[in-house]
Amino acid sequence: MNIRKMILLCAIVVGVTGIAGIGGFLFASKQNNVVRRADADSSISSDASSEASSDGLIKDSFDGSVTYNGVRYEYNTAIDTVLFLGVDNSDQSREGIGITEGGRSDAIILFVIDNENKLITPLEISRDTMVSVDIYDNEGNYLTQGIEQLTMQYSYGTSPRNACNLTKEKVSDLLFRTRIDSVVSLTMDGIAPVVDAIGGVTLTLTTDETDIDPSYTEGATIHLDGEAATAFVHTRDITTRGSNNDRMSRQTQFMLALFQTITKNGNSVLETMESAAADYLYEDIDADTMKHFTEYDYSGTVLTLPGENVAGDLHDEFYVDGDKLTEIVLDLFYKEAE
Repeated sequence: MNIRKMILLCAIVVGVTGIAGIGGFLFASKQNNVVRRADADSSISSDASSEASSDGLIKDSFDGSVTYNGVRYEYNTAIDTVLFLGVDNSDQSREGIGITEGGRSDAIILFVIDNENKLITPLEISRDTMVSVDIYDNEGNYLTQGIEQLTMQYSYGTSPRNACNLTKEKVSDLLFRTRIDSVVSLTMDGIAPVVDAIGGVTLTLTTDETDIDPSYTEGATIHLDGEAATAFVHTRDITTRGSNNDRMSRQTQFMLALFQTITKNGNSVLETMESAAADYLYEDIDADTMKHFTEYDYSGTVLTLPGENVAGDLHDEFYVDGDKLTEIVLDLFYKEAE
C-alpha cells in the first residue's frame, strides 16, 4: 500500500469515528433531555435521599416511599397483582418484523388483589395506549424502541412466555414501575372451549351492546355459549374511533362473570381453564393467588386508565393523563405512611 492510499484510509477511519462519536453524543444528549424533562414534570417527589427511575418517577432510595402534594406514601405490601391478556391470534409465529406479525394483546386487564380487605379491583388498560415499545427481531435480539400501541409489545415476543413477560414489563413501566406479580394469557380460540366446558356464562349487561345483538340492551341478562362469548369479547367496529373502549368494558364484564360462574360451580378457575383450553393458555401464577379469584369479593368498581383517545394516521391512539394516573397508582398500590 503506497503512502497516498494509507493517508486516505486513515482519513476515512477518523471521519467515520468522528461521525459515530457525534451521533452518540447527540443521542445521549437527547436521552438525558428526556429524563430531565420527565423528572421536572413528575407529580411525585421525595426527600433528598432519593433516586429517579427510568420513567422519571422519583422514589425514596431506602424504602421505596414517595411524596405527593406534601403527603408521604409507602407501598402497600398487602397488594398482589395479576395481569390478564386476551390475545387475538393463536398462531403467534413470526416471519418478519411489523404490525402484521405475531399475536397482539387485545385485552389487557390488571386485577389488583387486596389481601387485607379480600377484595379484587380490575384496572382496564387500553390496548391503544401509546408507549415506547421494545422492538426485537425474530431471534429475540433487541433492536430499538418505537412509539406504538401497547398491544404491539406482545407481538415482539418469540414465544407466549416471552411475549407475556415483555408486556408485563411494559405495563409495569406505564404504572410507574409498579410490581406485577403474575400474568395469565388466553388466546381468542381458547374462550369457546372454556365457556362451553362450564355450560355457558350468564351476565347482566351494564352497557348497551345492541350493535352485536339486538337483544343485548343495557340491563338485559344474557346467556353466552362459547361462540357467542367469543363474539362478545372480540367484536368491535374498527371504523369507529374509540370502539376499543366499549369492547374493553365488555371484556371486563365477561371475565368477571366467567370467574364467578366457575366459582359457583365449585371449581378452580385455573384448573378449569387448563383442562378446557391448555393449548391456548399461558400462565405464570401460583395456586394460592389464583384461589383469591374464588375466595375474595369483587370491589364493584372497574377502573380505567385515564387519558384521551385520538385518531392517529393509521389507528386510534390513547394518551395517558399522567396526573390522574399518579392518583390512581397511589390509591391502588400505596397507603399513607405512618
